[in-house]
Amino acid sequence: MAFIRYHKFLFMLGSLFVGLAVLVMAGATVSIDEFGVVAVRGNNSAEDLISGLISRITHLGDSVTLGILAVATVGILYWKKERVAAHWFLLAASGSFIITAIAKKAFGRDRPEVVEQFVSASSASFPSGHTLRSAVIYALLAYLIAQTRPNKNNGIIYVVAATVILVNGASRIYLGVHWPTDVLGAWIIASFWLLLCKNGYEKSCEKRDAALN
Repeated sequence: MAFIRYHKFLFMLGSLFVGLAVLVMAGATVSIDEFGVVAVRGNNSAEDLISGLISRITHLGDSVTLGILAVATVGILYWKKERVAAHWFLLAASGSFIITAIAKKAFGRDRPEVVEQFVSASSASFPSGHTLRSAVIYALLAYLIAQTRPNKNNGIIYVVAATVILVNGASRIYLGVHWPTDVLGAWIIASFWLLLCKNGYEKSCEKRDAALN
């Protein structure tokens, strides 16, 4: 039953993304996207305190920030001799960068122009790379930290990770460099990729444990 549910969930996520991508490329989401960007931005300007704060928060999803975080995490896992976790974290993290690059190239969507862009962004818009990569890496970190605390209530860890992921995604819309559907698409892809990697990691752990017994 767990096997069937797993594949059903993957199919659902895949179908959601394909459906969203078709609507986006057909221009069916333009009015919703424009309304979303304007609504999130409001009447704020680049000089406002909240704009400055969000401009800093969005760096949590920068390639450099996430790259350093991923390398440090893999190094710590190797140092603790958690090689299976290190391999899968590296695969999942690097995969999020590769998927982002391929998807952006494939869809080639233009960035929003309905509001002023408060930060510079040059690549294609769909899906949001900041959102996709940060969702994968911060969710993985939360999962790995929770794995080291099997008898603890880890709800706060997942809440913190979810908050970072949600705020980072919303920041891209506020700053005027992404449409809401860019962020939504990124979350869907990230969920699909995370589920694949989590399943692979758990199977690898089972094989390792069986070999040791």
